[in-house]
Amino acid sequence: MTRHEIEKELKELNNRLDKAEIYFKNLDHCDVDNTKEYKTLKKIIKRMAYLQGLLNEMEVQNA
Repeated sequence: MTRHEIEKELKELNNRLDKAEIYFKNLDHCDVDNTKEYKTLKKIIKRMAYLQGLLNEMEVQNA
């Protein structure tokens, strides 16, 4: 992946994360850990962490 592709995907995932935050704030306090939405949210966060790690490696290599 190129730096541009990684940054673009991170931006898209961040937008999804913002929407998820609004969604979960509007829910009643219930057991959300087992919902498909929460599981999807965890996948988004893991992907964002992976992509950020790639960007960090690219910066170290270019330094």
